Amino acid sequence: MTCIIRRHKLPVALFLISIGAVAALLLIQHANRDVRAEARARFIEQYNRQQSLMAELASHTLEELFATYHRNLDLVVNLFEGKAVTRHRVEEVKGSLKKIYSSLANTPVIEMVIFDSKGTAITIEPYDTYTIGRSYAWRDYYHWAREMGRPGQMYLSPYARLQGGMQRGNKALIVAEGIYGPGEKFLGVVICAIDFEVLAKKHILPIHIGKEGHAWLADISNRTMLVGPSGRLVGLSFEEAFLPRWPRLYQLLLSMENGKPGSDWYDYLDPGTYQHQVRKIGSYHPIRIENRLWALGISTPEHEVEELLSTFLHRQELFANTLLVTVLGVATLLLGFLINWNRVLSAQVQNHTRALSEAHTRLESTFDELLVAKKVAAVGQLALGLSHEIRNPLSAIQMNMQMIRKKIDLAGTLRENFAIVDGEIQRLNRLLKDVMDFARPRSLNLQNTELKEIISRLMQLLSQRLEEQLIRTTVRTESPIQLVCDPEQIHQVLLNLILNAMEAMNETPGERHLTIFARSADGMALVTVSDTGGGIPQGKLEQLFDPFYTTRASGGGLGLSIVQTIVLRHGGSVAVESQPGQGATFTVALPLKGPAGTGDMSQ
Repeated sequence: MTCIIRRHKLPVALFLISIGAVAALLLIQHANRDVRAEARARFIEQYNRQQSLMAELASHTLEELFATYHRNLDLVVNLFEGKAVTRHRVEEVKGSLKKIYSSLANTPVIEMVIFDSKGTAITIEPYDTYTIGRSYAWRDYYHWAREMGRPGQMYLSPYARLQGGMQRGNKALIVAEGIYGPGEKFLGVVICAIDFEVLAKKHILPIHIGKEGHAWLADISNRTMLVGPSGRLVGLSFEEAFLPRWPRLYQLLLSMENGKPGSDWYDYLDPGTYQHQVRKIGSYHPIRIENRLWALGISTPEHEVEELLSTFLHRQELFANTLLVTVLGVATLLLGFLINWNRVLSAQVQNHTRALSEAHTRLESTFDELLVAKKVAAVGQLALGLSHEIRNPLSAIQMNMQMIRKKIDLAGTLRENFAIVDGEIQRLNRLLKDVMDFARPRSLNLQNTELKEIISRLMQLLSQRLEEQLIRTTVRTESPIQLVCDPEQIHQVLLNLILNAMEAMNETPGERHLTIFARSADGMALVTVSDTGGGIPQGKLEQLFDPFYTTRASGGGLGLSIVQTIVLRHGGSVAVESQPGQGATFTVALPLKGPAGTGDMSQ
């Protein structure tokens, strides 16, 4: 009777095992699809952030370039001191005019012209007999200076081709400033003609990301495309360039009239053939130059971004397929063992059934560990790809900063700002390696450091973003607080906490106030970072420092985990206090003498 029951149980067991194996396969495939979708979304999000940062930096470069033109126009205007604009006066200041023009030698400026109150050209640098004595009273910049301009204002013309002189036919922009006397009496106008082709080749066309990512430039005020999304000089209106074939791109350009940065996608020409249509993802940033609004964007074909993901996805698929084969193999072996045991060792079915139950338990545990390992591997591969793509533009940024340093006489605050940028570029490169070494933290580079200096440098770095987000800051630090630590890693700890606070306040209405307080007590350095954001529910406080846990859709879930790891390796601790609707306070405690066993360190 027992053998009959066992013979009936075998088909049932085989059926249940088969169902379990199929369910496991389906579960793995579903998890694989979810990981792929999440990895793609996160990668494109990070790629857009990278493009947005490049567009912002390039926009600031152009704004500074036109500010330089404005300063030089001011210098020319000041030479006349409110006196009549005549050839006699020009002869008196001729030496100064040549010096001002010489200072623009390394810029795209091709000529500087001064007109009297009647619009007649009375001098030009470099000298051109065609222009001297001719009337240009019909030009837009002359009418603007005479009828609408005010002292100190600069005019920027639409994109155009020069009509005469040695530069006839050149693609150019005109910057102009009126010369006025007492009572804002119009006396004349000074202009600089800018070779737009040289400007584009120097500041727009060299900007690349990946193989086919290009920068483009649009005159939003005049609705004119200056440099097209394919990397070519255009000079066409939005309607001529993009309607009716590219309506989404046309609408995207019109939306930039709000003067805000952003990211989006559109359909346009394939940069490899200029014949087929491809989808592009792009980010853009506004450029404000006196009476003009421009926008500079960087766009990359979506298929190139997908290719960057291919290595990670290929490895992820290989891992998933290996896991599938493993499950199938284990299930097959299990079925074989069961059949063999039933035929040969029917008397020991009960014992082997117990062993099978234990093996099944171990299999479930192994399966759970493999799922966790797969998620960790996915994040690791994504970090590897992002690190590679971020380092390239960082190198380009550093090279451009060095070129700008050579061409601009740095002094005072500007020199300090350049030094800060250089330092942050180096720090970002080191941080990329830290992300990849998250599972294998690098050794601490312990130094005797003044904590106030770390906080001051960090606040200077974030000052512009805090101002843009209307966040009021209060920083109090006891001095001195000499701390044995790795300053770069402690900098990263405080940066992560402040960025989290800024993001929390950005999501809530009302007053935004960031408070940083540093003090020492009982051999510990204590730093608190408080915000007035929406706060954190009590039920989620214990999970905040878990890897991959995040309360925001855009977060990666590693920020606070990295903070906790760095602090613990320093022998310290990090705690959080929060009530919903009352903000949050993070407290970092670090031993003044460093991790246990390091002792005091000399400067």
